[in-house]
Amino acid sequence: MGTNSVGGRIAALRSVKGLTGEQLGHALGLTKSQVSKIESGVRKLDVSEIALVADALGVTLAEVLGVERRGSLALAARVMTTSPGQDETAPARRRVRQVLEVEAALGDAVGLPAVGRSAAGTAVVEQVQAEGLAKVATVGCGTRLAGIVRERLGLGRAPIGDLAALVERHFGMSAVTWPVGKVVSGLCAHGTDTAMMLISSSFPVGHQRFTAAHELAHHLLADPREVIIESDVFAASTPSERRANSFAAGLLMPADGLRDVVNGRAIDDIVIAELMREFGVSYTALLHRLTDPAVKLISTAQRGAALQRTPTSVLRTAGDPSPAELTQPDETRRVPPRLLSAAQHGYRSGKVGLGVLASLLDEDADLLYERLAAEGITPPVVQDDMGDL
Repeated sequence: MGTNSVGGRIAALRSVKGLTGEQLGHALGLTKSQVSKIESGVRKLDVSEIALVADALGVTLAEVLGVERRGSLALAARVMTTSPGQDETAPARRRVRQVLEVEAALGDAVGLPAVGRSAAGTAVVEQVQAEGLAKVATVGCGTRLAGIVRERLGLGRAPIGDLAALVERHFGMSAVTWPVGKVVSGLCAHGTDTAMMLISSSFPVGHQRFTAAHELAHHLLADPREVIIESDVFAASTPSERRANSFAAGLLMPADGLRDVVNGRAIDDIVIAELMREFGVSYTALLHRLTDPAVKLISTAQRGAALQRTPTSVLRTAGDPSPAELTQPDETRRVPPRLLSAAQHGYRSGKVGLGVLASLLDEDADLLYERLAAEGITPPVVQDDMGDL
């Protein structure tokens, strides 16, 4: 049996992984005989089933399909390329790989168009190029970029609500939020024609938003690294990371916007709590921004004293109604709406199988089938050719 067929490649990949047909079948919920039929070409697979096989083998769809790695598939392959000692990042990388492969599958099955930049987003990128900001790894560069984004998108000094939606709408970058643990805070993966960020919701919301803005900076400034995995964006140790942090601070906490809320008051616990809620930021990020030369609302000595306290104690002293909302992880599970809508449409029309949706949502296929059926989302009824006999 050659490797020119899908079945042949599955057999070859299984052999390379050191798995028996029985072991692969167990991972897929199939018998050894069914696996044998797949590998011999007797039983055909649809794209969704191939995605499940790829996941079970720990490879990409491209490797199973034997196609040239391009676009989302190429980026998915690079996300999974690791060096020794990076196993702890596997949950985050696997989640990004799943979503990128679903994007590729939907492109083939339902003609999903590539996500693009808006006119305002394009204007941002053009100005970044015109000013040569990508070549300057300084804090000032990050601050300047934040100003450009706010100006071109017409954000003024107002807080940013749904940051993930803003990123997707204007900058051609998909955003995934998922509870992947605290080893990885964020991941930025961007190629020539596709880009995606993952934000770990195992952190509080303010941390998530700052990380998302940080990853956006890497993308807008054309960071030469195709895959950037962040453990803690606040522990910035290189010029490019500090530049991304200055952008995140300026984007999320505009100086004039902070002053509007403060309105000349002394910075006490009540004001701190208001600012955290108004701008959706963490206690630590806010304190550092308030000492920024562009803001200068507290001194470094005041910041040092404030950092000795916990965010929860400050919020409680301020009478905040729900400190946990700002200090505890929310375990959000968000995938790009355009992918979810396309996958559901493809499932309803029979163009994609349940496996595509299961991979996108990282859910058990059987449980997902029951949940979707309860929501009225079902595949088309298959005509039984034997029914009239």
